[in-house]
Amino acid sequence: SPAKVEEMVGRLAARLEQEPGNAEGWVILARTYYSMNRFPDAVKAFERAVALLPGDASLLADYADALGVSQGRSFVGKPMELIRTALKIDPNQWKALAMAGSEAFDRKDYTAAVEYWQRLQDTTPADSPIRQRIQGSIDEARSQAGMPPIAQAQKGGAAGGALAGRSVSGTVTLSPTLASKVRPDDSVFVCARPA
Repeated sequence: SPAKVEEMVGRLAARLEQEPGNAEGWVILARTYYSMNRFPDAVKAFERAVALLPGDASLLADYADALGVSQGRSFVGKPMELIRTALKIDPNQWKALAMAGSEAFDRKDYTAAVEYWQRLQDTTPADSPIRQRIQGSIDEARSQAGMPPIAQAQKGGAAGGALAGRSVSGTVTLSPTLASKVRPDDSVFVCARPA
């Protein structure tokens, strides 16, 4: 029950006051507070955890996230400093890349947003559903920057400017009224866009 969870979290917090060097405990407490939407408490616990584990890029990214949420979903200031530090430690830390792209987009540095989100997408498995959402963000940032859509930018000799390694499959069926008006050598064009 929520009351039981609160009681357990309270006991953990009290124990950590007696064991201030317990890094794992501070990480658990910070992430628990975050999941409970207790962001100011999460920030304090993340601060303690990061002091004990300063080289943990994931922990720094989580701290930046909690701090950003607690200051009105803004990564300006200390959250961005934490994000930069996390990316120095691990240039492919997914949450730090996502937040850095969002921060760049918010300040209208669309080129930087594209760069961060492209790095994020490059670390995402090809079959991951989040990959399409990242691509949507990249497309929006490219559009805002006045850059051509990615398919046009990467158009080489491929027909239709398809992205390398991507394909669309399916069946095209013409309605009976239209089928009677076409010849076997007529062309059909299909335009596919992310959902």
